[in-house]
Amino acid sequence: MPVNILVADDSVTMRRILELTFAGEDATVTTVESGDAAVAKASELAPDVVFADASMSMDGYKVASAIKSTPGLERTAVIVLASQKQPYDEARGRAAGVDDHVVKPFDSQHVIDKMKRVMSQPRAVAAKAAAAAAAPPPQQQRGTRPGGTIAFERTPVQGVPQPVVSAPAQQRQGTAPIAARPAPAAAPAMASAAVSAGAADLAHKLDGLGLTPEQVQGVLALSRDVIERVVWEVVPDLAETLIKEEIRRLTS
Repeated sequence: MPVNILVADDSVTMRRILELTFAGEDATVTTVESGDAAVAKASELAPDVVFADASMSMDGYKVASAIKSTPGLERTAVIVLASQKQPYDEARGRAAGVDDHVVKPFDSQHVIDKMKRVMSQPRAVAAKAAAAAAAPPPQQQRGTRPGGTIAFERTPVQGVPQPVVSAPAQQRQGTAPIAARPAPAAAPAMASAAVSAGAADLAHKLDGLGLTPEQVQGVLALSRDVIERVVWEVVPDLAETLIKEEIRRLTS
């Protein structure tokens, strides 16, 4: 199967030289005159190897970084075309994921051998792509407390969202629970005020949902229990914020 080669150089002479270099090889060569065009063309062709000049406005390092960060092009090798006037920068090459480089003027056979060697080796990876691959998956934003988390889920009561406080990890695994955090002195007062304000607004809202009196009382009782547990078990400032946000969500 022919090697698919993409050449990016703002010199028409250099593009022609590389076309002639691989004319006797089992390869297809496509040429473009800029780094931007190379990135766009690479997405279309998915080449095996890209030769990119180091002196273009979007130089070979930027081309390598862009290509190696594009899904589906991670296995595309990038070889930078350097020169005596524009020497190869090892540090930039490593960061960009450049696989190798060639210094102009060059011997045609040297370029062919370089391409074959690069194709036989694992591909280099751009620093940005490597960091993204190593990063942990994003987690759902949620409040935390010692030994457990606070998640917001739906209850069967007419689809009204309610906060649910999960059990500590140690309890779920059957081990001894973590000792409860001492309640701040201001917590009871904050709980009472928050519950009173929330219950009045929530009761008014629930009246318009067609619930029975028993269902309304059940929702109010659940809300009070949850709010008090949050206030007592979470850092006071975070608890107050969560309470206000939840009351606003339930009554909006």
